[in-house]
Amino acid sequence: MTTLPENLIHDLTEGKSYKFSEWPNSDLPNVAIGMYTIWKGDLFAYVGISGTAVKEDDYQKSIIKGLKQRLKAHRSGGIGGDKFCVLVFERFISKELTLEDLEKMSRKELFLRVLNRNFIRNNLTYRFTILDSKENLMEYENFIKKGGIELIGKPSLNPKD
Repeated sequence: MTTLPENLIHDLTEGKSYKFSEWPNSDLPNVAIGMYTIWKGDLFAYVGISGTAVKEDDYQKSIIKGLKQRLKAHRSGGIGGDKFCVLVFERFISKELTLEDLEKMSRKELFLRVLNRNFIRNNLTYRFTILDSKENLMEYENFIKKGGIELIGKPSLNPKD
């Protein structure tokens, strides 16, 4: 049975909320293992993890890796390889597209990444928590995806496994 640490629950549900429009975030370390939740107002939209590839010596380098890197990618709105950004487009933006928008896209006057980026920066916020190790990272994420934190329920965007 999975038990989440109380500080993790607090950080991800009631901790400080950050706007994607306000970047860079000085509270995010350049290298970190962690978890995050993304919100559209009071709607719990997404839970994610980052830092599984962080190595001990990364902390001594002047690089961005892990949590900050992942949130920065989400903030960009690019749908090329970011599952979260694809889900934002599918679930939030696609239903708002007009015929005029599609025509602008065909003429290269409007781009999906720009729509996504603007939506994310104008409508979504995130909370995060930093973990000491990646040991329980995936277990915690899967537990939260299944509604393991009763207070917030299941995230609306994560794929339903």
